[in-house]
Amino acid sequence: MSRIRRATVAALTCWLALTACSGPTAPDTKNSGPRPLTADEADRVALARFTTYRRGTGNVTMTIPSQGRTITLTGRVDWRRHLGYAELHNDAEPPARELVQWTITDVTTRPHWTGGLPKRPPTTGWETHRLTPHHSPLDTALILLLNLGADRPDNAQLLARSSARLVRRDQVAGTPVIVVAGPAAPNTAAAARSPLGNTRYWIDRDGRLLRFQARAGGESAWMTTELPQTRADPLPSPQRV
Repeated sequence: MSRIRRATVAALTCWLALTACSGPTAPDTKNSGPRPLTADEADRVALARFTTYRRGTGNVTMTIPSQGRTITLTGRVDWRRHLGYAELHNDAEPPARELVQWTITDVTTRPHWTGGLPKRPPTTGWETHRLTPHHSPLDTALILLLNLGADRPDNAQLLARSSARLVRRDQVAGTPVIVVAGPAAPNTAAAARSPLGNTRYWIDRDGRLLRFQARAGGESAWMTTELPQTRADPLPSPQRV
């Protein structure tokens, strides 16, 4: 098990987008939230994963708080083919680095990397294992990234009637967005303590997801994923080990 994978064991221990694993979430009082979604806001949320899927491939940066340190993932995701390719490093001194390529079922890692995401990955030194999201926190994060895209919109009417809430209005790189707290996990004590849930979506007027946050594993800091709308290069084929 790599140094990075060991470092995240206590930080993420469940499906980040579907479960609530942290303590209470304080309401954000900036602007007019939190409040139920309007029909227009529910439509935007319903489109968010679909517009991500329609992009095909996008650049992503994810930061994961872990026991007082931060794990950073920088790379690309192909949401239509469910593929990812990225570099991982932590903020230890010296930092541990590795390359990762993953699908919805498997992850291939190249430990002891010297830095940077090469256009063509090396052909040797890879290790492959099955993704185990309920046992490996890092695997959970990788699957979460792939699931930020969906091949059809979500149900806007159900979202409008759910516990999803508008938290505030904001901007991402100068683009106006709504910040929406995802529905709290149903039928759990954690959900009752945290009515605003443990996920946040930054969505623009066209339903594009520009930023995603989740909190899990008892961490007080948010795991943050940035999804810039810049053009991304195609992903290399996964390594076969």
